[in-house]
Amino acid sequence: MRLAFVIFILCYQSAFSQQTGEVDYPYLGIKFTIPPQWKGGESGDGFLIISDTQPGLIFMVPHDVNDLDILKQEAEAGIQDEGVALQKSGGFDEVGKGGVGAEFEGIIQGQQAKAYVVAIINPFGNGVTIISATTAEMYTDVYKKLAQQIAMSIQFSEPIEAPVTQEWRDALKGAKLTYMNSDYSSGGVSVGGYSTYSGYSSHSEITLCANGYFSYYSSDSFSVDTGGGFANSAGNNNGQGNWEVTSSGNGEPVLKLLFNNGKTHSYQLSYKDKKTYLNDTRYFRTYDAKCN
Repeated sequence: MRLAFVIFILCYQSAFSQQTGEVDYPYLGIKFTIPPQWKGGESGDGFLIISDTQPGLIFMVPHDVNDLDILKQEAEAGIQDEGVALQKSGGFDEVGKGGVGAEFEGIIQGQQAKAYVVAIINPFGNGVTIISATTAEMYTDVYKKLAQQIAMSIQFSEPIEAPVTQEWRDALKGAKLTYMNSDYSSGGVSVGGYSTYSGYSSHSEITLCANGYFSYYSSDSFSVDTGGGFANSAGNNNGQGNWEVTSSGNGEPVLKLLFNNGKTHSYQLSYKDKKTYLNDTRYFRTYDAKCN
């Protein structure tokens, strides 16, 4: 199944921003209920649910599949991500009218783990995948019931777009967003009589065409001169695809770059003191973008 998570932490206990009971995201068009004695909060691209008394965790992430047969095919292929390798170990269960669930076994962050995974289709847009996981020795049917309970509580609706989303969409058409950073320093005179030197520079450009197409370029370089030798390194990253402005669960505007190779970059947008910020990092916004 296509998942957006990067890391699981088993037996996770945390004091992050917590919600209990019903959770409502009208800007995403989704409402669900956290089980009793569990609490949750946003984590990366998903929603993490934990318990102070029960080991393991529940993680909810979006998916873009709208066909149950395709969901089953992806489940058969297993779940592979950084630190995660799970294979389907049981038969499929029908969960509600638009969902399918199954048990998985494998490795999560170096530990033997077991999980129950439910994927639900959303008639209004992105669906939801629910992963209820713990260590293999601690797994019981409770985790299956928790995932199914959350799945059955989900209510989808047509997402409500925050006015600021359209404002940003209009403001970014034909814009070029540029980030530049450099840091150079001299360490004085070395033993051999040479001046030491080191430097780092980073440069990124995001060109957002009015037709919804974007181009992305970034470069990083590092150099050091110790007096007795010189070394440098450089790297760059290019990409193209389509861009869009959407809303986060709380209605905040988000710029998404959907690369042609399947990767996605997301940036929280903000505007302070007449300056544009992506993920709280200053970008220069100009309108000299060259688009075909």
